[in-house]
Amino acid sequence: MVLKIGSGDIDDLSTLNVLDTESLLRELRARYKKGTIYTYIGDVLIAINPFKQLNIYEKQQHDLYKYVKCRSQLSPHIFWVADQAYRKLCLSNRPQCIAVSGESGSGKTESTKLMVSHIIQECSSDAGDRELQKRIIEVNPLLEAFGNAQTCMNNNSSRFGKYLQLSFTDDGRIVGAKVFDYLLEKSRVVQHGPGERNYHIFYYMFAGLEKESLEYYYLDNPEHYRILKDPCGGKVFPSRTDYRHCRQSFHTQKDIMRRVGFTNEDTNIVFTLLSAILHLTNIRFSHDDETDGVFIEDEYPLEVVCTLLALDQEILTMALISTFSTTKGERVISLKNFDQANDCRDALAKAMYERLFDWIVKQINDLLQPNKQHKYFVDEVLHTTIGILDMSGFENFQVNSFEQLCINVANEHLQYYFNEHIFLHEEIDYKLEGVPFEKVEFQNNEDLIELFMGPLGIFALLDEESRFPKANDESLVQKFHIHCKTHKRYIRPRGNETAFGIHHYAGKVVYDARGFLEKNRDNLSANLIECMEKSGIELISDLFSNDKQSSSPSSNSSSNVKNKSASMHPVRRPKSFEIERVKENFSQKTAKSLRQESRPFKTNTIQKERFSQNTVALHFKTSLAELLEKMKDAEPSFVR
Repeated sequence: MVLKIGSGDIDDLSTLNVLDTESLLRELRARYKKGTIYTYIGDVLIAINPFKQLNIYEKQQHDLYKYVKCRSQLSPHIFWVADQAYRKLCLSNRPQCIAVSGESGSGKTESTKLMVSHIIQECSSDAGDRELQKRIIEVNPLLEAFGNAQTCMNNNSSRFGKYLQLSFTDDGRIVGAKVFDYLLEKSRVVQHGPGERNYHIFYYMFAGLEKESLEYYYLDNPEHYRILKDPCGGKVFPSRTDYRHCRQSFHTQKDIMRRVGFTNEDTNIVFTLLSAILHLTNIRFSHDDETDGVFIEDEYPLEVVCTLLALDQEILTMALISTFSTTKGERVISLKNFDQANDCRDALAKAMYERLFDWIVKQINDLLQPNKQHKYFVDEVLHTTIGILDMSGFENFQVNSFEQLCINVANEHLQYYFNEHIFLHEEIDYKLEGVPFEKVEFQNNEDLIELFMGPLGIFALLDEESRFPKANDESLVQKFHIHCKTHKRYIRPRGNETAFGIHHYAGKVVYDARGFLEKNRDNLSANLIECMEKSGIELISDLFSNDKQSSSPSSNSSSNVKNKSASMHPVRRPKSFEIERVKENFSQKTAKSLRQESRPFKTNTIQKERFSQNTVALHFKTSLAELLEKMKDAEPSFVR
C-alpha cells in the first residue's frame, strides 16, 4: 500500500477527521521525516526509534515538562508521560503504572530510562535522597550488562522482563525502588543463533580483565569457549571498535557495582561464576562402548570448575555422567547417555547464570529499598508507587523457538491489558454516564490468550507431553494439531512435522518446535543440586540450598536465596593455565565402577518428585500472572 505524505503538523492524531490505519501511518511517517519521533493518540504516546542521539533530553526539556498543566502548549514528549504519572500519584496517592510496549529494537529500554530520570528530576530532595536517586539511575546499565544481548534485530536487546517500582512518600519524595525481574532467557547462556551473541557481561569480562586476572580465572582466548563462538565462524570481537567498547563497558560496570554497593568480594564471586560457566560448557562427552554410558573427553575444564567453585570433583563427575531414580524409597544410580549428559551440563550452566542474575537483582533491591526507619515507612509497605514495565518486545525471526513463543505470549497479554483499558473500560464509563458513543472496532485477542493459557491450550499440552519420557517434539506438534486445529488463530504449516503457526496481534509467526520439550523440562537433577550445595564457597552453596523452582517465580519475592556477601576463600591459583592432569581418565573409571556395582541409596521420595514437577511453562504462567496482578492495581499510562 502506497501512503501519501501527510502534513506532519498534528500532535494528537485522535483529532484527525478520518481515523484509520492509512491516515495514522501517513501522519506518523511525515512527522518522522521532520525529525519528530513523538506523537499523541489521545492519552497514548507513540514513540518511533530515531536510531540516533537527539538533544531533546537535556535539563531544559526536564524543566519544561515539569508540572504540565496544558499539554497542547508543548510538543509531544516522553517526559510528558512521566510527568503525568507523577502528578496523578501526588494528587490521588493511587499507584501508577507505565506500560511500555513494542517490537524488539523499538527503543523500549531507552524510553524507560528517560522516564525514570525525569521522575527523579521532579522529586524534591536533600543530599541523602540525591544519593539514592543516583543509585536508581545507575542500576539500569548494570542490569543491561547481565540481562541484555545482541540479537538479529537489536544490539542491546532485553532478554528479560523488568518492572521497576519507585516508592514515594505522600508528599512526593522518592524513598526507594525495587526491581522485579521476569522470564530471563536462560537458553541464551548455552546457545545463540547466527549473528547473535551471549549476554554482554561475558564479552566485557574478556575485554576488560588484565592478563593476570584472566589467568586467575583460568581464562584463555575467548574463541576457545563454546558459548561465545559465532555459529558462522566469525571472531568473538569482530573489530577493534567492538573490543574497545566492551573494555570501556567493563570498567563502567565495575565502577557502577562499586558505587551501588557491591564489595570487592561480591565482584570476585560474579567473575568466578561467569568463568565457571565458560569452563563448564566446554566439557565434552564421548560414548563409552564398554559401559554404554559416557565419559568426559578432557577433564581439564571439569577440574577448573571444581577449583573455581570449591566442589568435590568425584561428586560433580558422578552428577554429570549419572542420574538416579527412586524405587520403594531407594535411590538407584544409572548412567546417562550422550544427549542426557549434554542436557545435564547445559542445565547446570543455565541454572548457575539464572541464580547469579537473581542474586544480583536481590543485592540491588536491598541497596535501593526504602529505609524502614524512615518516618514515612508504614507497615513495611509504601502504597504510593510508580511502576514502569520494560519487557522483551514482540519477535518474529527467521527461526522462532520456545523463547520467542514465551516473549510473544507475554506481549499478547500486554496487548489485552492495553485493549481493556483503552477500549473496554472507556465503553463501560460511557454507558454508565449515559454518553452516546460510536463503538470502536478493535482486534480483541482474548481468544488467542485462551489458545495458549486455557486448560487444553498450548502450554497445558506442552506440560502434559513433557511428563512422558518417550515423547518427542514431533509428537508434541501432532498433539497441537489435534487439539488446536479448529482455532482460527492456529496455523498448520504443510510438510513440516515440527512447526506450527499463530496469527498474533502483530502478525503471523511460525514456530520451530525442535527443542521445545527439553527447554520446557529444564530441570536440574537432584544429585547436581546436592553437589552444588556442598560447595566450599558459602554463596554458591546458598544459591542451590533450596529448590529454587519450587519458590515464587520472581527472585525478589523469594526468601529462599540468602542475601549474603560472597564468602570466598579461593586457593592461590597458578599463573599458568595448566592444572596437573591425572594420568587416568577419572570419569571413565567412575562410569565403569558405577556400571559394575549396584549403588542404591536411601532417599526421600517426596523430595525427589519435587525436582521434576515444575516446568518452564508453569513458571512462565505463574510469573506472568504475578506481573499482571501488580499492574491491575495501578492506574495505567501507555507508551507504544
